[in-house]
Amino acid sequence: MRKSTIVLLSLCVGASAWAPQPKPRTSFKAPQSLEKSFDPTQLSQVKYTRNVATPRAEAAFLASALPIIFTPDAASAATAFTANAVPSALASYGHYIALLGILGCIMAERLTIKPNMTPEEEDFIAGADIGLGIFGVLIAYTGYLRAVDYEKGFAFYSHEPLFWLKIAFVGVFGAASFFNTIVIIKRSVAKRNGDFTPMGDKLSKRMIQICNAELVAIATIPLTATFMARGIGYSDDIPWQAEAALAALVFVGLSFKYVKEAFTFEDNPISLESSLD
Repeated sequence: MRKSTIVLLSLCVGASAWAPQPKPRTSFKAPQSLEKSFDPTQLSQVKYTRNVATPRAEAAFLASALPIIFTPDAASAATAFTANAVPSALASYGHYIALLGILGCIMAERLTIKPNMTPEEEDFIAGADIGLGIFGVLIAYTGYLRAVDYEKGFAFYSHEPLFWLKIAFVGVFGAASFFNTIVIIKRSVAKRNGDFTPMGDKLSKRMIQICNAELVAIATIPLTATFMARGIGYSDDIPWQAEAALAALVFVGLSFKYVKEAFTFEDNPISLESSLD
């Protein structure tokens, strides 16, 4: 639309530019020295005229419009070969929605966990943890699509050390979340079996610490992603397999640590009678 409008205006202005126009004329008067000399026929009083070529505004506009007319529109050129534009946009949207969902679920757990929670509050954090798992799967899937199929592609990201640092941070986040998830599952099963014991101060503090660590990871991971996407630190010298192995080692090691801690953690539970008091 923009290009056709410019072409139409250029044609109209071009027709006006080439239409015959009255030629401007300027007067020239002989110098005063000639007036004082002998001039019986008074030729010095004659006014001479000459044509002066002045640039036409219409012609200048037409000349400036030619590059626009014969150059593809910028938006058309940018999207001419982006066949995966819509899937890429949907993957990015799902990635951002998953990040916001994860943040919301963690905040719900962080603000609810406390000593001596009611059974309803324990059910609430169990639901929030389920939501955290769903959004975690979504962000992992959309992140895989963006790294492999869309954006700059795995050939770029694999040689970006900050990409593997981001993966390591994701591993730390996922491993730390295992503690709260396992504790919540254990307590839900115990409550269903009629063996509900109010949470003590020691366990609640540890779960809150895990939530705080997850929030720090949520703030750090997007920061590394912004630097990574701009190629900061890009290097072909480091084998990406070594970086991937290091990130995997971080995830496996921390997962073992937090899973073991969740199964062996000993709380100082509050007795049901004291909680009623």
